[in-house]
Amino acid sequence: MKPLFKSLPALGLALAATMAFAFNMPSKTNQVKFADHPTLGPINVTNWTLGEDYECDSGDQCTYDENGMTVEQGAFIPLRE
Repeated sequence: MKPLFKSLPALGLALAATMAFAFNMPSKTNQVKFADHPTLGPINVTNWTLGEDYECDSGDQCTYDENGMTVEQGAFIPLRE
């Protein structure tokens, strides 16, 4: 019984580390981005390139993900329609 109690802290630490990596490592490869276009409203800009297709001027939220979390800061300025 004592060996079991001695290994509990190590098992708890391993479980906590696993959960921390599982829930706090965002995936940048498949991240969907949206922006609020001045005339079209919310649009998907996942395949757009910053500096080529749009710019982010000073402001609060330029692009955001599907959860509404800010991806890039600034005001969205489309360079293409």
